Amino acid sequence: MKKLIALALSLALLLGCVSALAETEQKTLQATIDMNGAFALKCYLPEGYVVQNAGMTGGTYVASISHATDSSKPAMMLSIAFDELLADIDRLNDLDDEALAKIAATFAEEDDIEVTYSETHLGTKMMVVKDMTDTTDYVDFFTIYKGYEMEFVLVKDLTGESGSSLTDEEIEMAVQFLSDLEFDEVK
Repeated sequence: MKKLIALALSLALLLGCVSALAETEQKTLQATIDMNGAFALKCYLPEGYVVQNAGMTGGTYVASISHATDSSKPAMMLSIAFDELLADIDRLNDLDDEALAKIAATFAEEDDIEVTYSETHLGTKMMVVKDMTDTTDYVDFFTIYKGYEMEFVLVKDLTGESGSSLTDEEIEMAVQFLSDLEFDEVK
């Protein structure tokens, strides 16, 4: 009986390792972004995606992330900017419900939305703002790290002309991408 339990445990561990390796093969470390010496953001991209038009614009780091060969795949827009009002905030996790509601209200002014929360694998809280109109044109992911506002917008079509909705699988791909972000102290 002990051998059977040991064999079952070994198989479970082996399957876990194979699964982890398969997931790792589908992601590529694209770059490490140094945010003015405050921290470094490591970005692992989904298979086939590349960073384009990356750089600083007026103190804000901006980049677009899109599929290299398939324009029907959704794209992501990234912006990171320091906010003096949030200078004392280490992470979105540090805000109380009232402060989170104020941030959510800034998104609610624009469209009919649904606000939920998710966490990265490192425990960083993300606000997930989903467009709830007839077609889900975008999902906005927002977080704070060391006073920097970080916003990732997933869009179905960069031109805004397709009129098609984001699928649950496309939204999950973005959630997984953001869950794998790593924040490192710059030394």
